[in-house]
Amino acid sequence: MSESAVGFLILGIVLLGVLVLVFVISMRTARDRERPKPPPGVHLPSPSPLPVIMSLGALLIGAGLTFKPDEPMTVPVLDVISGVMHPVVGPLGILVLLYGIWGWVRAAGHEWHEAERGAHGHDDAGGH
Repeated sequence: MSESAVGFLILGIVLLGVLVLVFVISMRTARDRERPKPPPGVHLPSPSPLPVIMSLGALLIGAGLTFKPDEPMTVPVLDVISGVMHPVVGPLGILVLLYGIWGWVRAAGHEWHEAERGAHGHDDAGGH
């Protein structure tokens, strides 16, 4: 298997892991109950730096896959990672991307719970 194929395989596994993470977080409700409809007041989220953070994580993953070291590392674990990606930049990008996704999912849940409590104090009259 070529080195670029291994890189694409790792990227695919990371993307699949992100999808599973979002699915698990969103499916915390009981399976027997019908999924609730959004309460009045839930609308597009406020401006957030999280999409930029996720883009930065994807950029770091790409840089890690592109700029891997040519020489083997002295630490065995880093040597395995360095065969596929840069042992610092690649894992850092994965962590940044996962943090951005985690923050975005939590922000959406926070908005939902605030709307359920009526904390926004506005209705769906228009402009949403």
